Amino acid sequence: MISVVEPVGLLALGAVPLAWALMRLGARHRRAADQRYGGGGVARPARRRSAEIAREGLLLLALTALALAVARPAWGEEERPLERRGIDVAIALDVSRSMSATDVAPSRAEAAASGLLRLLRALPGDRAALVTFAGTAFQRSPLTLDLEALGQLVSQAQGETSFVDRGTDLALAIEGALAVLNVDDPAATRVIVLVSDGEHVGRDLDVAIRHARDLGVRVYVVAAGTAEGAAIPGTSAQAGPELSRLDRGTLERIASETGANVREIPSIAGLAVEFSRLRQSTFEGTTESAPTERFPWFVGAALLLLLTRGLIRPWSSQRGPVAAMRLGGDSAGRSGVPVSLLALLIGACGGTAAWQAVNDGNEEYARARYEQALAAYERAAPLLPGNAAVSYNQGNALHSLRRYEEATVASLAAAEATNDVALRGWARYALGNHAFRRNDLEAAREAYTSVLLTDPGDEDARYNLELVLLLSQQRAEDKDGEGAPGDGSPSQPGQPGQPGQAGQPGQAGQAGQPGQPSQPGQPAGGPSTPGSAGAPSGPTSEAEARAALAQQLAGLGDQVTADEALAVLDRLRQLSALERLDDRRPAGALPDR
Repeated sequence: MISVVEPVGLLALGAVPLAWALMRLGARHRRAADQRYGGGGVARPARRRSAEIAREGLLLLALTALALAVARPAWGEEERPLERRGIDVAIALDVSRSMSATDVAPSRAEAAASGLLRLLRALPGDRAALVTFAGTAFQRSPLTLDLEALGQLVSQAQGETSFVDRGTDLALAIEGALAVLNVDDPAATRVIVLVSDGEHVGRDLDVAIRHARDLGVRVYVVAAGTAEGAAIPGTSAQAGPELSRLDRGTLERIASETGANVREIPSIAGLAVEFSRLRQSTFEGTTESAPTERFPWFVGAALLLLLTRGLIRPWSSQRGPVAAMRLGGDSAGRSGVPVSLLALLIGACGGTAAWQAVNDGNEEYARARYEQALAAYERAAPLLPGNAAVSYNQGNALHSLRRYEEATVASLAAAEATNDVALRGWARYALGNHAFRRNDLEAAREAYTSVLLTDPGDEDARYNLELVLLLSQQRAEDKDGEGAPGDGSPSQPGQPGQPGQAGQPGQAGQAGQPGQPSQPGQPAGGPSTPGSAGAPSGPTSEAEARAALAQQLAGLGDQVTADEALAVLDRLRQLSALERLDDRRPAGALPDR
């Protein structure tokens, strides 16, 4: 079966009748010239008309072949090897009756399924499996790279309670997940995502926790429910509704004893960020079937037709060179050149599906239609697997939609996938913005610091780092004072800016340069002046100030003290003062972001 990858490319066939019309117009002009200058039958030998018809036919066939090549025809299938890097993830999903409680809207079960689907979309390189449990555990899927099919099983899980007994046995859930992770080619890192309300009524849980810990498997727990609880639908009305409450203590014990943590349902997708920091393995040996594109055949045929056309003389060899050149060769040659160039331009400007998807996303982003922009970038992602610019654009769109956990996943992928220093800096800057929005000041500080270590002259990152340090200092002072952390909110760090520009049409596999984050917000008030104690000595040149700032940032630990924050702020002010002595920007210029 013949198909086309770029159906829009078929519009290039419109160039064929246009070329035919141009050739008819050229022939009309030649006849008028013959009549005006006395050419007629003397200058038009009998063989010339047949040669012209052959040349015109070959040119039209070449244009048709090029137009079809732009549409990228394909037939037949070929197996393409796939190589992915990731970890092994076993999802243990509670399908007991208590998961139908509605203390988490619309219900615990539906909210958990929705969160798991978001997590699976953020794990493109990992293998995942599914175990459903209640009083017993049932393996619904082995480890697979087909996460889309696994997502369908997650959506159907709550309707398959007949596979398990009543009750909630967390020990069996962990053991079932460990069993599904026990394969011949395990990844270097294996984790379990346990989704439950924690109401354990089964066997000894300590044995299962110890077993997971001995195997080096972390159990990340997703708490489904609230401490207040809710009635379980369908319980006896005579005896009163049966309440189900979240047992957070049990869930926290499972996570802490296996080296993991507990999350709420809305932040399930954020687990992908933690998984990306774990040791990755390469999964080989998988293939995918894809249509075999045949456009090179059409390009080759078009070139062969054009070469053949060039070998055909549009005049008789018995005519003298002067007459032939004046009345035949020159006119025919000039009529053919622009049409050939038109064919080549159509081939060059046809574009690719990836270019079109990124371009559509950029246009939607410019209109502030971020959902549509994200959908377009997601169409481009499988066409350009691992492309850092596409991931960066996805992060910008997700940030604008306030989906900061998923935005962090996309920006982190962009930073790790590129060797371009500028793009990596933009991605790390965006990671700082995502972290600030998540109220993770430590991660924001690390991100802005990494930008400044690479480019100490980045004023936006320096400005945002100053805001983060001020807020960290304020929180530390509030904690040391009355114990009630303030809710002051300095201006937000700069938002990610416009998405990447699509590559030049016709260059397959290029998403172009990423957009630049916008200018950071202005502070609510100037930073306080640090005390003289511990203040760094003043450098005498801009180069010394930059080196001192880089050294100061590199020496920061996980916990920033008030004195360290004040010292960094003082270094920033010294560098700003020295830069103003030799301002390299025109008056009124905005930052690059």
